[in-house]
Amino acid sequence: MASRTPCFGTLIPFPSTPLYKRLEVAGRLTRPQHWLDFKPYTMAHTPLKMSIDETHAEVNHAWSSSYSPAAIAQAVESIRDKGLGYRINILIARLCFRGIYFPQLGKRAWMKIIFQNRRTILKLVSEAMSSGRKSRDVPEATSQAHSLDEPVYRGGD
Repeated sequence: MASRTPCFGTLIPFPSTPLYKRLEVAGRLTRPQHWLDFKPYTMAHTPLKMSIDETHAEVNHAWSSSYSPAAIAQAVESIRDKGLGYRINILIARLCFRGIYFPQLGKRAWMKIIFQNRRTILKLVSEAMSSGRKSRDVPEATSQAHSLDEPVYRGGD
């Protein structure tokens, strides 16, 4: 099954790799040589056919569109045939995983994200409550369907 939590980033040329050496020879490296000085989510080289700013804009667009409330709702809905627990796990994973690129610092930020995704959350909560009621109601409905005076066919005879 395909991953339900996409991740985006830019190409990272690590020192002592063929890619690093190729970019170094081409004069396209833009950051310090020591890997401890590298900053996450910052280009370490000049890309071809687009600028560093365009590259960052593309990555930001990918993250924003993949982790928007609409995209999260669509991801959860796309696996409607899976169990409720699986869809809840995907929702939680998406909400948490988006924090890799959009850090949720503090309760207020998390409350905002929960509010933005309230429709999907409420839909799953409603489904959980409905399925809980159905599972509790089935034995009661069966026992109330017949009076004590009526014979109940149990099969097998």
